[in-house]
Amino acid sequence: MFKLRELKKKGQHIFGFVRCLRSGIQYKKGIYIGNNVHTTNGKNIELGENVKIRPFCDIFGLKNMVIMDNCDIGTRNRIAGNVVIEKAVLIGPDNYICSYDHCFNDLSNPIMFQGTHSPKKNGHDHLRIGEGSWIGTHCAIIGDVHIGKHCVIGANSVVTKDIPDYCVAVGTPARIVKRLK
Repeated sequence: MFKLRELKKKGQHIFGFVRCLRSGIQYKKGIYIGNNVHTTNGKNIELGENVKIRPFCDIFGLKNMVIMDNCDIGTRNRIAGNVVIEKAVLIGPDNYICSYDHCFNDLSNPIMFQGTHSPKKNGHDHLRIGEGSWIGTHCAIIGDVHIGKHCVIGANSVVTKDIPDYCVAVGTPARIVKRLK
């Protein structure tokens, strides 16, 4: 049993190395990238050590994306834009995390042809998820949002405003329901 576990771990590291190489992401120790992970602009994506990106994720490094050490990105996540995910963040499956939004002001042009912009509603130039936080399943985190350290974002939440450190936030739009400290 122990040898089988070690063999599986070695296989994950080898696949992580190969998938980093193929997508232009610099490999660091312990990176695992699952099958059917789609990356764009890998040179703009920085992964820390022991990062796990589960299968069927889409990672779009359009500007500057950083996923720090020991993060675990669940299956079928879509992460795009100028995003910083700090150390030891756990992200459940089926989330949408994006620092920009579609333009829609030109009524003579279909939305799909109007491009994108960063909303800058919170006064930041990037989206940040703080160290040790947990993002539940089916969440949308959109714009220049900063989620603090050791936060919990409940399932099916939509985050468009900053969440301070040590908070539990839920709902659409997400609101703080509990302070942990």
